[in-house]
Amino acid sequence: MDPSVFLRLLIFNLAVRLPLGASTAATAIKEALSSASLYVRIKLADGRFSKSAALHIVSCDDVGWFAAPKGPAVAFDFSKLELNQFAKGAVNLTLEVYACFDDCCPTVVPSSQDWVLGSTTLKIDLSKSMEERVMEHHSGWRDVEMKDGPCFSQLHVSVCTEKEERFVFKASKGPAASNSRVCHVQDSQRSRSVFSYLFSQDSVMSGGKTGGLKLVKKWIKKKLGLADQKAQDCSVTVQDKSGLPAAVALMTEPFVPTLDTNSITSAKPGSWLILQPRNSGKWEAWGKLSAWTEPAEGRITYRFERLTDSLDGIPVSYSSISRKDGGRFSIDLPTDRTRGFVMSASVKGEGKRQSSALNVEVAAKFVRSKEDLAAYVALAAALDLSSDACRACS
Repeated sequence: MDPSVFLRLLIFNLAVRLPLGASTAATAIKEALSSASLYVRIKLADGRFSKSAALHIVSCDDVGWFAAPKGPAVAFDFSKLELNQFAKGAVNLTLEVYACFDDCCPTVVPSSQDWVLGSTTLKIDLSKSMEERVMEHHSGWRDVEMKDGPCFSQLHVSVCTEKEERFVFKASKGPAASNSRVCHVQDSQRSRSVFSYLFSQDSVMSGGKTGGLKLVKKWIKKKLGLADQKAQDCSVTVQDKSGLPAAVALMTEPFVPTLDTNSITSAKPGSWLILQPRNSGKWEAWGKLSAWTEPAEGRITYRFERLTDSLDGIPVSYSSISRKDGGRFSIDLPTDRTRGFVMSASVKGEGKRQSSALNVEVAAKFVRSKEDLAAYVALAAALDLSSDACRACS
């Protein structure tokens, strides 16, 4: 299998300093914003792509804040095919600064009550960025200009692009469907089946090429001390082309709504264990996914942990995704410079159960074997089934 080429646009080191000068108007603005939270709305290609992020407020002499680069506040990912949407030449990257006086989330669309402090625009040549592995486009302060007024603040922003390779997989059917096949897609053109999903309500399978899964129940019961019924709720096996299991997603905590909220809560989330086979024939824990609902916000929260040999969980991703619209679950790990993409998977929303295909992207630099790929594909299956369970229980 050959990976596909992607371009990642990273926006990080975001901070704002205000007000500039000591005029009466600047002083009034500073006092008015003393109880506000600031955030930036980032628009690419005249708003075709947009995201938001919280802003740090720094003083003019706060040099320590910039001593070490911060991870990207926002990342835009584009495949080769998606980059063809842009005309050759520079596209606009507009950053709009807002002040929110309520408990606001920077990921939502600005409300009519938020103050617009101004904006600044950079020119980014995405097509030229594909010529280099890493390209820095800007790092420093920019004046935040109001439409019909003076500049009272400045925005610090760093922008760079990174070219990387990813394995892309797509499944037209959900993991619980019969004959659900996972195809490898290269640069959005060629595809071939490399994995298949095998869903079971009973993880203890007998006979055939999946007989090795008997070890899973034994391992679960011994290592985690779970009752038999909790190790038998359901499982999804990721099989290779020869029908051999390459990874397993096993439900270890059922999705049961509480009586008082009629929803899955963070105090008792549904959970999955992702397992990989080893050369010795044994199964080892690779990761744990937990999911619960946030009814008041209309969102489903997912927490993924990598498991050590002693089964200690290391949190690596925490995503809150709209229950109605769906979105993408992603894993990014810290690196020396910014943050490194590991994987992402589509999470469907309401009303998309039959039409939404499963899509998984895995960074090639984190893959050593077929089983590594299968583990991420199993994680994507657990995400898909968790979204179904959380919506069904709400």
